[in-house]
Amino acid sequence: MSMSDFLPIIQALIAGAALAITALIGVLVPKAIAAFEARTHIALTDQQREAVRGAALTQAGIIETQLQQGLIKLSEVRLNSPEMMQAATSALARVPDSAKAVGISVPAMAAIIVGAADTATPVAAAVPVPKLSAVPKGPSP
Repeated sequence: MSMSDFLPIIQALIAGAALAITALIGVLVPKAIAAFEARTHIALTDQQREAVRGAALTQAGIIETQLQQGLIKLSEVRLNSPEMMQAATSALARVPDSAKAVGISVPAMAAIIVGAADTATPVAAAVPVPKLSAVPKGPSP
């Protein structure tokens, strides 16, 4: 028997070893990264920041809708109001892991929500449009 006869067996063994090493790396590397992040407390990623930002913008949209529907008053959209603190708590509850990683507090989230909420009165709703008639009524002087 020559070496070429053993070549398929050697290739299969090498492929099996490579597969085992790849599987081990696939399991151990995420655990090692998680342990490193837990020890160093530097787990801030762009995805976590965007999750917190998205939760704040969503809550600001809810506040805008409530304003338009008359469910809350404009005077309630201010820092340290109970309504905004509740809104901030609700927003942080949607993304607890990201909020913890970013280290944002309820008052800071309330400030972001108040800043992001559009509290301007919609112009289209405030000004009624008169109906115009194409046919004149009565004689003109």
